[in-house]
Amino acid sequence: MSLITLSESECKDCYRCVRDCSVKAIKINNGQAEVVKEKCINCGHCIEICLQNAKGVTNHLEKLKRLLKEEKVIASIAPSFPAVFDCSPGQLITALKNLGFHDVEETSIGAEVIAREYKKLLELENKPLISACCPAVVSLVEKHYPDLIPYLSPTISPMIAHAKLIKEISKDIKVVFIGPCIAKIKEIDWESSKGAVDLAITFDELKGLFSLEGIDYQSLDEDQFRSVSGNWSKAFPVENGVLKAADISFGLSTEILSISGLAECMKTFEDILNDDISPKFIEAMVCSGGCINGPGITSELSINSRKERIIRYAQKEDTIDNKFDMDKFKIDTSREYLNCKIEEKIPTENQIRLILSQTGKFSDKDELDCGGCGYNSCREKAIAIYQGLAELKMCIPYMKGKMESLADIIVESSPNAIIVVGKDMTIQKFNPKADELFNRNDEIAIGHKLYRYIDPKDYLDAWFNKKSISQKKVEYKQYNLICEQSVFPLIDYELVIGIITDVTERENHNERVAKMKETTLEKANQVIHKQMKVAQEIAGLLGESTSETKAILYEVRQLMQEEER
Repeated sequence: MSLITLSESECKDCYRCVRDCSVKAIKINNGQAEVVKEKCINCGHCIEICLQNAKGVTNHLEKLKRLLKEEKVIASIAPSFPAVFDCSPGQLITALKNLGFHDVEETSIGAEVIAREYKKLLELENKPLISACCPAVVSLVEKHYPDLIPYLSPTISPMIAHAKLIKEISKDIKVVFIGPCIAKIKEIDWESSKGAVDLAITFDELKGLFSLEGIDYQSLDEDQFRSVSGNWSKAFPVENGVLKAADISFGLSTEILSISGLAECMKTFEDILNDDISPKFIEAMVCSGGCINGPGITSELSINSRKERIIRYAQKEDTIDNKFDMDKFKIDTSREYLNCKIEEKIPTENQIRLILSQTGKFSDKDELDCGGCGYNSCREKAIAIYQGLAELKMCIPYMKGKMESLADIIVESSPNAIIVVGKDMTIQKFNPKADELFNRNDEIAIGHKLYRYIDPKDYLDAWFNKKSISQKKVEYKQYNLICEQSVFPLIDYELVIGIITDVTERENHNERVAKMKETTLEKANQVIHKQMKVAQEIAGLLGESTSETKAILYEVRQLMQEEER
């Protein structure tokens, strides 16, 4: 399961995470961003810069609540906590105990152990030594600069060292680390870390839990930490903090370096590989400014303000006597590293050219290198497509051109005349149908005034009244045309668009039908008139015939009556 989660419904094809991920551990699949676990160093930068809030971290609070109910748990709290919580250290301890923690200790106890190891190694080694406190730095080396693995300090992190010390003292204890780093959540599953820390959460998650449980840590009484022998181990989370804790002298030379920020780490590692620099010790942290700027911290304070709080806390004298005896307990601080770099398929030049051609890039001048897709160049993106990390449709100029091309095809092939003019009635678009109907001179209409071809009255009315005119019947006698036209203004673009349909044949047909009806009606009236006349004549004849028949029948009846007598 990936540590970084994604909400597909919120991911909006902005490619910002692709652009800002220095190790290119983001792929696009069907328009959605996905984390490439084999390349990701869990620095959390993609979460911080995602404006759609489409990315997050797997939440472990439910697991923590179950652990607190079922086990005896000690909190190992990272020394960057003074930069996060607006309360005294003692109030934070009380708040954690109110949540159900059995005890609370500072991770700086483990930092003191590792600082001593760095001091020893620096005295023994004659090659560059890179600090291994930051799990994102370790992942960066293992996954992207494996040639530097021999230079990584062969020591566990302060988090793991502290957890091992706790469990060395108490076998039935669970350890939960609380800090500013999401990479620590992944570190607890590493082979060198297994069994030490049972769960890791961020400061932001802890704040959320305090809020959920209704704990106002600013109003609580104070408790006490068990302190460490060297206060400068509390300065571990800031730049030069490791050097100070390990009592490593640093000055203007490049023998001792303190670097922070992913870009600076990568550049420094490349310089080492290129033999441009040959430092003795490199204090490396992926977060710019150190752990006080980790992705698990939400704070309005500036980096320097956070640093000031850490330094003040580190300089504060301890007032308790139950200091942790560093020499009383021995733990294994060694670790090994793995080359985790994946072998990526490299396309041939012909394969790159083929992919480029699919987005309309047939020569160097077509390669805009605009960076809209998240890659620095069109070639870099073509390689990413070949490797299954990117998609053709990520090319914004290509998709824009494709949509414009599609729009042009629709306009050019329309059975209606489409005429687009500016607010000054200068023609901007005059499609083939418009040419057929109104351009009898076979000239280029674009650039001419509209009145050169048709009456611009409707266009002017639409523009000045800011209203559309729909399906108005207009007769263009000079062209022997009868048309229906709809005209509407695009105010924001200062354009007026007219869609004109030739209905001449339909209107002529309707006129012919109307005339046929009129002629038919007239003829029908004539026939009816004649029929009525004939009917009258027939009626007259029938009347005479009936009278004669009646007289004859009367005479017959008289004769028959006389014979009976």
